[in-house]
Amino acid sequence: MDIVWFKISDLRVRDHEPLYNANQTNKNLIHIFIWDCRWDDKTSNDIQNMGKLKKSFLKESLFSLSKNLKDLGIELNIFFGKSEKILSDLIFKYNVSTIYTYQNIDKRNMDIDSVIMKNNDINLAYSWGNTLNHICDLPFTINELPSSFNEFKNKIGRSIRKEFFTKGNEKSIKLDNSIELNDIDIPEVETINIGGEDEIWKKINNDFYKNKIILNYQDNNFLDNICYYNPWLTFGCISYKSLFFQLKIFEKRISKNKNTYFYFKNFLLDDYIKFSHLKNNINIQNIDIKSSKNKMSFKKWTDANTGIPIIDAIMNEIKLTGKTNNRCKLITASFLINDLNLDWILGLEYFNKVLIDISIIENLNIWNYIHNNKIYYNPIKQIQKYDKECNFVKKWIPELDGISITKIHDPKEGIQDYYQPLVKIQFLNSNNP
Repeated sequence: MDIVWFKISDLRVRDHEPLYNANQTNKNLIHIFIWDCRWDDKTSNDIQNMGKLKKSFLKESLFSLSKNLKDLGIELNIFFGKSEKILSDLIFKYNVSTIYTYQNIDKRNMDIDSVIMKNNDINLAYSWGNTLNHICDLPFTINELPSSFNEFKNKIGRSIRKEFFTKGNEKSIKLDNSIELNDIDIPEVETINIGGEDEIWKKINNDFYKNKIILNYQDNNFLDNICYYNPWLTFGCISYKSLFFQLKIFEKRISKNKNTYFYFKNFLLDDYIKFSHLKNNINIQNIDIKSSKNKMSFKKWTDANTGIPIIDAIMNEIKLTGKTNNRCKLITASFLINDLNLDWILGLEYFNKVLIDISIIENLNIWNYIHNNKIYYNPIKQIQKYDKECNFVKKWIPELDGISITKIHDPKEGIQDYYQPLVKIQFLNSNNP
């Protein structure tokens, strides 16, 4: 008996190497997902590990995964509890010899894998699936990773490994103590983001082949995040390889331009961030924090009540949708660190709780980038450059619809009938972003 262990970052059937490898054998298989009870816990800063938007997206993704597995004759077993305890019990009860799963690259999940290996006589058959480029195909070791993204981009190859398409081996086991997804109680949420493998493929068909809006893809567009698939990539509803091959098919059969190239470049940037994390081995527990933990200021930041319209608009988008584009994340992270002088771990933990469009590693990279490099995104400069007509701000703060653009761009002493600014910000015409 063997196990296929689906994790929160690989909720798909297409291009799932552990699923494919296990079903190439002739052994009985238990396909499993564990809803870890620690997601309900809170950090030492009293911030919940996983918020309701993430739980809702995860639950929808699991419904889609379960359906698509069933189409292959495969049963998904779902458990609630601590991953290492549940897996250890299954290993003992069913004399499991191998667990097929993806290799973790964030430390918290690596620790869980280590506990399983330490306490059980088991083979963890890892596959690599966190990046577009396979770690074994890099033209250098992780320790030799280039110090700049441009150097990495120029050195990296263009040969991407093939996708995996699984056929069930007709030996999938349904366990009696597996729970139903609806048994997992989460708060109802209103969201425009539907989780799951089926949903992302519908979006790709619409955005690439039907409407061809991929040709208009642009970075730094606050209002229209077209072809923005980060939530589904984060939860592994689609692999980076699958999305890359769709882009290549589109370019070959239909059209390509500077925007399709820029879209491809984002794949490489995501790879570089993850490989850099492996090289630097960043551990939050080893970071010395000396900034303030002022609860009132932090609450005003999370509640979008800072009195700085661009910050509040971004935080409203995050609070209501669980996502925002990368520049917006950087702007509001910079505001918390540089303008409010708050402990950046507070911001990192809040993003981990709320955002559905970013992994733990990508989140850590954002906060490290701002904090360690002393980067300042001046909110006035940012809104004047990227939201000239205040369309983004007025979308997420409709009560400012009648306020002049000049006042929204630079609230100075405050805006009538709106929150007083937590801090006064001066426009700085500097080399900072």
